[in-house]
Amino acid sequence: MVKPDIDIVGDGRVGRALAIAFERKWSPVNRIFARTAGREPVESLLPRPLRSDDVLLGTVVIAVTDSQIESVAKALKAHLRPGCVVLHTSGSLSSEVLAPLRETGASVGSLHPLISISDPVVGAENLAGAFFCIEGDEKACQRAKELVGVLGGRSFRIAPDKKALYHAAAVMSAGHLVALFSVSLELLAECGISLDEARDVLAPLIASAAANLRASSPEAALTGPFARGDRETVEKNLRAIRKSEHPEFAEIYCLLGIRSLELAEKNGVSHDDIQAISAILRAK
Repeated sequence: MVKPDIDIVGDGRVGRALAIAFERKWSPVNRIFARTAGREPVESLLPRPLRSDDVLLGTVVIAVTDSQIESVAKALKAHLRPGCVVLHTSGSLSSEVLAPLRETGASVGSLHPLISISDPVVGAENLAGAFFCIEGDEKACQRAKELVGVLGGRSFRIAPDKKALYHAAAVMSAGHLVALFSVSLELLAECGISLDEARDVLAPLIASAAANLRASSPEAALTGPFARGDRETVEKNLRAIRKSEHPEFAEIYCLLGIRSLELAEKNGVSHDDIQAISAILRAK
C-alpha cells in the first residue's frame, strides 16, 4: 500500500491515539488540527489562516465530537482535493453526515475503533488487535480497511443505515457493563467491602465470564441461578436487594434476569422452572 498523506482533525483521546499509533506503526501524520482554546469556534479546528489555494491531501480523519462533525465538514469543504478520502470516527453517526463533501470529489466514510479509549497512549497500544467498524463509499471503505491493517487491527463493514443500531449494541456491551459493575460495587460495599477491594474481587469473575463468551455461545456461557433454574436463590437475591440501601437495583436484576431466562431455556432448563422464575421476576 502506498502511504497516503493523513491529516487528523481533532486532538481528543481518539485523535491523539490514532496519531501515536500511526507514528509507531507507519509514519507520522502530516498535521493534527486542533482547538487552541475551549471557547474557540469549530472552525478553529482548521489551521489559520487558510489560503484559497490550500488543500488537504490524501486522507482526512475527523476525530471530533459528534455534534461538531457537520460543522467541521462544512469548514473543510473548500479545501479538499478531488479524489481524497474523508473519514470520521463517530460510533453513532454514519458517513451520510459527510455527504456534502462528495460534491468536492471526495469519498466519505467512517472508521470507528470498537475499544474504550480513556488515555491516548494506552489507546494507541490497544488499537492493535482491536476491531473497527467501517461504512461509507467504496473507496473510503477500502482506504479505511487499509489503515486498520496498518494499525494491526481488524475491520468489519456494515450498511450506513445500521450505524445507530451498531452503536447501541456497543454501548450495551461496554458502557452498560461499566454501569452494571458500579451497581455490584455498591451492593458489595453494603456488605462491608471497600470499593477498592470490591473491584479486585469482581475483576476475575468478569474476566472469566468474558473468557467463556469468547469460547462459547451466550447460553452456554451463562452461569449462576438462572442457568440452574434455581428459583429459591433468585428469590433470596431479590429479597436482599429490595432490603438494601438501593432497592431500585432490583429492577435491573429482574430485567436482565428475564433475558437470562431466555438463554437458560435454550440451554435446557426445564419449562416449569423457567415459568416459576419468570413469575418471580415479573411480580410487582
